[in-house]
Amino acid sequence: MSVKHLLAALAIFVFILTLTACTLSASTPPPSTPTTDSQMGTLEAELGNIATQTAAAGGGSVVVATPSEPSSPGGTPEGGGPTQAPQPEATQAPQPEQPGQTKPNKVPEWKPTPGLPQTYSLQKFEFPFCIARRFNLNQNELLSLNGLGLNSVVPVGFTLKIPQTGNHFAGTRALQKHPTTYTVVAGDTIYKIACQFGSVDPNGIIAVNKLKSPYTLDPGQKLAIP
Repeated sequence: MSVKHLLAALAIFVFILTLTACTLSASTPPPSTPTTDSQMGTLEAELGNIATQTAAAGGGSVVVATPSEPSSPGGTPEGGGPTQAPQPEATQAPQPEQPGQTKPNKVPEWKPTPGLPQTYSLQKFEFPFCIARRFNLNQNELLSLNGLGLNSVVPVGFTLKIPQTGNHFAGTRALQKHPTTYTVVAGDTIYKIACQFGSVDPNGIIAVNKLKSPYTLDPGQKLAIP
């Protein structure tokens, strides 16, 4: 069969298919179910064979169009780039609370027993001027009442008579500023430390530091001074 006869037969075949399709579309309602994949495959195969035979007869090449698959959800939209998944909103980490201002350490308050004792027995490292400063006594009256002079050596345990006139110490009572802290050195006692501060009562040191009798101190120990 010549090429011209083959092309004419193909044209007649296509014309008959066209008339048949028009007749079916006018008289027959469309099928209720869509064409299955197997039917589409068979039709594509028949059209491919006809096109291949036609091209072979005419010496040309055949390009068979492949139907494109529908894009899957989440693919590239028309006219745009890939769909970007929504990013979660950034949450700010909670800020740590600012620490409050550290309050300075306070020495507990201590108040001596009101009034003056009638007598007082000297302890180790104490002397009459310590007692005059501690109880705010006039030092001259204290020495005179006890028959003592400025150069008198008074032994430990000596009982001093305390003047009750109400006259105050002449001069500075506090030899060192307080409240403060004191670092114990070898040989210290509560009474010796109290004398170094002048107006400090040893009972106050015992109370604020919660010391227990016999009030033994260790070198390097920190004491609060009221």
